[in-house]
Amino acid sequence: MKSSVSCILILSLAILCIATPAGAQTQLAPGSLTFKPPAADGEAAPQPSLSAFTPAFQVADRPCEGCPPRRVWRTLFQTTWINVVYGLTNLMRGHDTAKITPKTWWDNMKAGWEWDLNDFKTNQFGHPYQGNNYYTAARSNGMNFWEAGAVAAFGSATWEYFGETNDASLNDFINTTLGGIALGEMFHRTAWLIRDTQKTGKSRMWSEIFATAIDPMSGVNRFTTGDAGKVMPKPAEMVPSRLGMFGTVGAVWHGDEQGGFSSSEVDPFMEVDLQYGDFKAAQKIPYDAFVVRLGFGGGGGLSETRVRGRVLGKGVKNGSVQLAVAQGFSYNSNNAYQFGSQSFDFIMGFTSSLSSTLSMSGAAGGGVTVLGAVNTDVIEEPTEPADPHSVIPTSRDYDYGPGSNAAAAFNLLHRGRPLFRAEYELHHLHIIDGTRANYLLQRFRVDLNVPLRGRLGAGATGDYLRRQTFYQNGTKSRLRFPEVRVFLSWSVQ
Repeated sequence: MKSSVSCILILSLAILCIATPAGAQTQLAPGSLTFKPPAADGEAAPQPSLSAFTPAFQVADRPCEGCPPRRVWRTLFQTTWINVVYGLTNLMRGHDTAKITPKTWWDNMKAGWEWDLNDFKTNQFGHPYQGNNYYTAARSNGMNFWEAGAVAAFGSATWEYFGETNDASLNDFINTTLGGIALGEMFHRTAWLIRDTQKTGKSRMWSEIFATAIDPMSGVNRFTTGDAGKVMPKPAEMVPSRLGMFGTVGAVWHGDEQGGFSSSEVDPFMEVDLQYGDFKAAQKIPYDAFVVRLGFGGGGGLSETRVRGRVLGKGVKNGSVQLAVAQGFSYNSNNAYQFGSQSFDFIMGFTSSLSSTLSMSGAAGGGVTVLGAVNTDVIEEPTEPADPHSVIPTSRDYDYGPGSNAAAAFNLLHRGRPLFRAEYELHHLHIIDGTRANYLLQRFRVDLNVPLRGRLGAGATGDYLRRQTFYQNGTKSRLRFPEVRVFLSWSVQ
């Protein structure tokens, strides 16, 4: 499939090369060709400057006040070096796949796509994080959302064909590109929340250092170009219209797979919900409104990462009803299942005031899962006759496929802080690589939070996870996992 990689690379470069600076759709870029009156008799004709013939994408100009200059070639150079750094890291770790040569490049070009066998965390979080590096390299060099997405695809494709010896992986390309966009824009905007570009001295330096820990590529570019020390306003698009956070820390009791608590286990956990921007306002640029959930502990390290970013949308009826097309990234690792996906959803939400202190909000929607992964739930093979579709055809312990999803949520708030929350989500995957089956994953959750003093609160959560597997040979499997949590909470609105 040499044509497939050629199309990806050419399309990504074309998007970058024909792009013009933001806000310059019909205007000449600074430094572009200008017309001067003819020279008078006896005077030398005016000579056009070298910049007169410089394409718009090469003009080092800031798209907005406080924005980094647009630097397309620097972006492509850094994307290449990101791949070099990842390759050298794998080589130092002793990975045979890092021993690349021109021959392995040519072999990969001839071989086409495959489904790789990396572990779940690497494919569903590691590769999206790598894609985030490509994406933020572009954003910190003045590229907009769509251009940075093209860079993520370019970086992913070049890594798959030239960064490893094994054949290019289709699942990696999708996860790295789409996951990189979702994580990249989220990390990029979160880092800008931390930076205080109006300050100087130690406080300014520490804000830049902390922001770099969240968004390394933007930090590197700001330090190397001197922007990390300049006093300038934040880019207007990086100042959210609204910001809210709800964090909890406590203990979780895990039930057994039959829906009871006969052998329950207890683990500590921490969870953070972040809302960036106002979904009631009309959408101006992608991801000017998004929600994030991060979960830690509960029996593992990173237990959940969820990002839902508005790509298109608006509020209607004075903002009381919100419509949005959102990009979704999901990573879950719990007792019921390991699940990860890249999706696009249509969501409709509402907000309503019940009194001067009480309000409620809700949302419902669904969409398409471009690619999802779920850990394999292997049942005993049937006796005679044996069915080859009931076993895993690869050495991976999880399966891949497209599917669909749906979700709904309801919130009751007191002065903007959660009192009661109910959530439901459903994911369907049709497996095309792995166990021949259809998976149906459902989750129903209820949270009760009681304000104590100031921003502090306490509460409890009931969580019910259900997993159903419909195998191609006609057999079925059903597992149910309840969980109960108690927590202290901290909310900021």
